[in-house]
Amino acid sequence: MRPEPTAVAFQRANGLVIARINGDSSEGEFAAAVLHRAGFVRVARLDERFHRLPAALTDPDEQRRTVTRAVDMLRDEGFEFSSDAELIDPGQPYAAGPELSPGGQVGHLTEVISTAGHTRDVVAAFSELTAPGNGVVDAVVRALDASADWWEGLGESADPQYANRLRHIAGELGSYALEIRAMRGVLADRHTEHPTHSRPATADRDPATTARVSAARSVSPHGQGIATSTVTAGHATQPGPPLTRPSSAPGR
Repeated sequence: MRPEPTAVAFQRANGLVIARINGDSSEGEFAAAVLHRAGFVRVARLDERFHRLPAALTDPDEQRRTVTRAVDMLRDEGFEFSSDAELIDPGQPYAAGPELSPGGQVGHLTEVISTAGHTRDVVAAFSELTAPGNGVVDAVVRALDASADWWEGLGESADPQYANRLRHIAGELGSYALEIRAMRGVLADRHTEHPTHSRPATADRDPATTARVSAARSVSPHGQGIATSTVTAGHATQPGPPLTRPSSAPGR
């Protein structure tokens, strides 16, 4: 028996705008990642799990913009959804997201490593992660440091503590980057096929180029799904046909 399609329901509840993910749990994590990128906050309690808009995001127009953006992102990934009609702005221009998020690019490196038949393929992936200055890890360290600087001046008494914690984490991550970079060198010196992994068809290509090109061409697990989602009115007091995001909006 096939699991039910994963769907996200947006509604108002107890003064909050929330989103509940229903359906297959394995796909639910992908839907949760979409909501996270759209600006929602995950809530995990003993008896329930859901996502909500930030507590201070109370302006109705801004709420509609955020939910509508989330709906567009879910449709791009092939997820179904439903929503209280008041939470959707059918006239809001469609804003397409990046074809492959930074996290998706790193996720592709995981696939490269898992299926690699030769150390050079794994070294190529490690190189993207640990390249001095512009590698993934160094870029994350700089982003955390910049976040700390910004957060420190936000104006509340606890803000410097959060900023210092971010700097501490960035420092730890930076030290790990040096260690991983050194291990990459050890693996590069081995230069051998894996005894239990088959040799990939791309082994004769330049491994660094292969990793970058494959990452650029990689698609989301749901990227080719058919967007059949509709936005339906969640209250019986709101008559009229279901609303849909206009397919002719800019960016389609």
